[in-house]
Amino acid sequence: MNGTGEGRGMAADGPEAREFVAALVRAGAPSAAGPAGLAVPEAAAERVIAVARRLALRAAPEERPRPESGLLGVATALVVDEHPSAPCWSAAERQLLAGWVAVLIEHRGEGGVRELLGALAEG
Repeated sequence: MNGTGEGRGMAADGPEAREFVAALVRAGAPSAAGPAGLAVPEAAAERVIAVARRLALRAAPEERPRPESGLLGVATALVVDEHPSAPCWSAAERQLLAGWVAVLIEHRGEGGVRELLGALAEG
């Protein structure tokens, strides 16, 4: 609440929301058992990385996957770990993918993640 008694909203793709999610990731909450959370088909890591890289370079052509660690944790927890094929990927593949997804989040916010999910769902 702010000083006037009105509730203060948090933009879903704003810095407060990103920090909130990053804090949850840093807290190290254990993953719940169950199916993956993303509605995308299973795929080889190489394909998912290629799609994420293409979209990230479109959003930020001069970038390399070196986003701040908070966004890297968010990308890992909310996108990489939720892919249905993630358990089959190597740690290096997961790390590379997380870097590209974090670049997408940094430059496009939730829209970048939605674009990635759409491209993966199209096959």
